Amino acid sequence: LTSVAAGHNDSNPIWSPTGKLMAFERSVEDRREIIISRSDGSILQRIYHRQSTEDTDMDALFDDILEDASYNAGIAWSPDENRLAFMSNGGSGNYDLYLLPSLGQKIPVRLTDDAARDSHPHWSPVADRLVFVSGRTGKADVYIMDLDSRKLTRLTNGQKTFLYPQWSPDGRKILMIYGSNENHDIYMIEDVNRPVETLKALTRWNHDDLRPVWSPDGKKIAFYSNYNLKNNPKVWSIIVIAADGSDSVEGDGLAQKVVAENVMPDSERGPAWMPDSKRIIYVKNDLYAYNPIYMVDTEQMIDHPLNTQTKMNHDVSCSGDGVLAFRAQVEQWDHIYVAKLKD
Repeated sequence: LTSVAAGHNDSNPIWSPTGKLMAFERSVEDRREIIISRSDGSILQRIYHRQSTEDTDMDALFDDILEDASYNAGIAWSPDENRLAFMSNGGSGNYDLYLLPSLGQKIPVRLTDDAARDSHPHWSPVADRLVFVSGRTGKADVYIMDLDSRKLTRLTNGQKTFLYPQWSPDGRKILMIYGSNENHDIYMIEDVNRPVETLKALTRWNHDDLRPVWSPDGKKIAFYSNYNLKNNPKVWSIIVIAADGSDSVEGDGLAQKVVAENVMPDSERGPAWMPDSKRIIYVKNDLYAYNPIYMVDTEQMIDHPLNTQTKMNHDVSCSGDGVLAFRAQVEQWDHIYVAKLKD
């Protein structure tokens, strides 16, 4: 996507809704900034955000800043593609949510200011609302923020940890994971206006289920699971279930929904759906082939490798018009690549 050069690692590409723009994370030494680029790789803006020394104002600092390193990540695009929400420690050690009010504006706006960590923002596809995770009550629960009023609505009150909430394509439901240690399940809020009454488990077994993602048409949900026939907790699969909750939540019924085996899960993102809501792009856990990229047809249950000629691939995503973006390694440095499938 950008020029291949040593000295930085790029990761976690996030397409804007139409695929015209991309935001990704760049690590330089012990700091992380957000890069916003066009689909041709030309860079529009860099965000390196940290608190001022007086701790009263906010500054956006760029390439010459090395001290008091800040960590900026967790990118969420607005539907109009002109704004970004993200999480940052501001160089202070505590994570809050920030808003870039418009592309080109240098100084982000702080959305949360709490002693506990606020993270994992996801922008509603139909409204100016963010769903995110906060530990402000002592546990990691899911909240919605109305961006106009800054009003917060708490959606969950769990005994364990909720993480990685995701809006449905119609903006009515929310997916998330719930659990602790090495056992998480997939949960869904079917109606955000009645979160307590409509919270339901989509999986409930001893295997670890992570990073659920809606299909573009909103009818299916894909996620990583360490379910496998050998019962090896380090071997991962991709499972696809119906979004209406009609599939089994455990046992053989859920195991039959595996569409790809021996995959390399990404901690920062779930499986990458193609726009047709039938195919998924993923990374195969194959060190001899340097972790190649595969595509699986979830209906015909056929998968095959994609000849990207890249090595040590991660962080696969797909734009709304079918262009892939992913992280690959070149001489020990990670860079973002884009690729369009041939017909």
